[in-house]
Amino acid sequence: MLRNKLVSLGHPNPEVNTQDMKSFRNLIVWLEDQHIRNYKIEDRAGLRKITSPEWSKAFEKYKEDLNCPKELKTELEQLKWILSYAIKLEYSDNLDKYRSMTSEKIREAEKSQSSAPSVKSVNPFDNLDFTSPQFEAGVRTLALKLNVPHHPDHLIVLGAISRVIKDNLNKEALKISIPEGKPFPIFDGQGMNQNDADIETASRILRLLQVQSLREIQTVINETIVECQDLITTEPKTDTRLGKVGF
Repeated sequence: MLRNKLVSLGHPNPEVNTQDMKSFRNLIVWLEDQHIRNYKIEDRAGLRKITSPEWSKAFEKYKEDLNCPKELKTELEQLKWILSYAIKLEYSDNLDKYRSMTSEKIREAEKSQSSAPSVKSVNPFDNLDFTSPQFEAGVRTLALKLNVPHHPDHLIVLGAISRVIKDNLNKEALKISIPEGKPFPIFDGQGMNQNDADIETASRILRLLQVQSLREIQTVINETIVECQDLITTEPKTDTRLGKVGF
């Protein structure tokens, strides 16, 4: 996704390694110089000093001036937001250009598919921009309300939100009363023998999730077997040559 955004903005090296500190800082300067232009040229000196120990302070000030959401904690998240912001400005500055390009493409598509029936989508999700800062901010807000853990990719967070809603907030789940008793003793018994406490906790949680997934798979298998048995017993085939009923 980062590469696509950089290509759309005309970056000379869309494969830039954003994990590299120097490359990351150069990219921020390039975005400010070429597309965002929030500062006057003389006010960009702090960002241009990419090897200075004071660069982080200049970057913090820059994010504040752009109104970058404070809930974005990692540099990758902040970069994705800044890229989306730059694309938004690029589109706004060249609105007539992109409108004409869009119109031309629509006319070409209409000519090539003039014989095909027109189908108008009634799905509101088809009109959503899943990469826009507003959509990403909405996902983050919903994740906070549902206590979904943080992840740099907001689309992965959206998938986790979907899982939480599916498992806990559907009509069937809401009808089930909250189970009473002690919670599962996740920290009792044999662990993964990890030296790091955080890794040990994560490994135990992953093991429980794996057990849950296996149980769900087994449930589906059992339901399939029962359905097949019902089909065989309720609609048996008769072979009079063999003198028996069944397959």
